[in-house]
Amino acid sequence: MNRSSSYDRLVPSRISRESYQLLMTDQKTRQSSEKKQKNYDNLLKSQLNPTTSLISYQNKKTYKPYIHDVPDVQETRRINKIPYKILDAPNLRDDFYFSLIDWNNLVVVGLGEAVYTWNPKTNDTYKLLYLEQPTLVSAVKWCPRYDYLAIGDDSGTVRIFDIVKSKIIKQYDNHTQRVGCLDWNQFQITSGSRDSSILVSDIRCAAGGQIQYQSHKQEVCGLQWSPCDKLLASGGNDNQVMISSMHMPQNPIYTFKQHTAAVKALAWSPHHINQLCTGGGTSDKSMKFWNTSTGELMNSVDTGSQICTMKWSANSNEIVTGHGFSLNQIAIWKMPNCERLSTLSGHSYRVLYMALSPDGENIVTGSGDETLRFWKLFPSRKDNIQISQSQLIQPNLR
Repeated sequence: MNRSSSYDRLVPSRISRESYQLLMTDQKTRQSSEKKQKNYDNLLKSQLNPTTSLISYQNKKTYKPYIHDVPDVQETRRINKIPYKILDAPNLRDDFYFSLIDWNNLVVVGLGEAVYTWNPKTNDTYKLLYLEQPTLVSAVKWCPRYDYLAIGDDSGTVRIFDIVKSKIIKQYDNHTQRVGCLDWNQFQITSGSRDSSILVSDIRCAAGGQIQYQSHKQEVCGLQWSPCDKLLASGGNDNQVMISSMHMPQNPIYTFKQHTAAVKALAWSPHHINQLCTGGGTSDKSMKFWNTSTGELMNSVDTGSQICTMKWSANSNEIVTGHGFSLNQIAIWKMPNCERLSTLSGHSYRVLYMALSPDGENIVTGSGDETLRFWKLFPSRKDNIQISQSQLIQPNLR
C-alpha cells in the first residue's frame, strides 16, 4: 500500500463518491490522481455553504440538551463550581420518591430511621428523632413561619415535631402507604402519598380538620403551594400535573398531561404570579412552564437528563435543577429565556434532594452517594435590589 496517498474522512451525501474516489496508483499515474483531488476539492467548496457548520444547526430554535461538551451562556456573575462544604450523610437513600432534605436556619435530613439537624453557624449535628425499625423516614419539611417540622415515613404516618418543646405534638395515620412529599400552608400540613391521595391537615384542630384530594391515579411525587397560598400544584407518577384550590379539593382547576414521565420537581415563580415550572423524569427530561391563570403551556425545554428536583430563586430570576440519569449534575437556568447559565458536577449518584438557604443565596444538595454538598449560587437580596434599581434608572441623554 502506498502510505502517501490521501483519503477523505467525511463525504457529504450530495457528492458522488464514485466520481472522485482516489485510486491507489503507482508512481507513473500519481500526477493524474493529484489533479483529480484538486477538482474534488473545488467541487466541495462550490457545493457546501462556507458559513454553515456541518455539525451545528444555526436556525434550530429548541434548546439543546445540556451535556458536557455544550458550552454555557456567558455568565453575568461568577459562580463557584466547587461546593464550599461537603458533609457525609450515611444511609441517605437513593430513592426518587423520597424528599429527605430541607433548610430553615437548621438543615434537616432524614437518614434511614433517624432525623438529624445540622447548624451551619456552629457546625453542630443533633439527632432529632429515631423511628422504630423497620420504619424509614421518607419526607421532611420545615414550617416556614413556626418552629415545627413535619416528618413523613414509609408506612404512611405524618408526625409534627415541635423544635422548642422537643417533642411530637401531632401524629396523622391516614395514609395507607408511604408519604413521599410534604408542604406547609400556614398551620396546615399537606402530604402526598403512594396511595395516590393528598391530605391537608390543620395542626390547630384537636381531631379531624382534614381535607382530602383524590385526583392522581398513581403515587403523588411532588407538592407545592403557590406563594399566595391559594393554589396547590401536585405532580404524580401518572405523568400528570394538577392545579387545585383549597375550596375545590375533588375538582382540579387544571390537569396538565404533556409530560411523559413522573413529575416530582415543581417550582412556583416568586417573580411572576401564577407561573409554574415542572420537571419530568427519565423518559421526559423536560422543564415545562405553565400559566396557571389560563392553563397555557408557555415553554418546554429539553434538559437532556432526568429532573429530580428544582428551586426558583427569589434573589434572582433563575432556576436551579438537580438531575439524575444520566448526568447527575446541577444546572442553573437564566430566565425568562431559560438559558443554561452554569453546570455543576460533583455528585456521583442522582441529585435527588435540594433545599434553599433562608437568605436565598445557597443551596444544599443530597444524593445516593451519601453526601450533602453546599453551593453558593445566588446573589444576596440586597445586591439584587441594587441591580434592579440601576436597571430602572436610565439617564436622559441629550
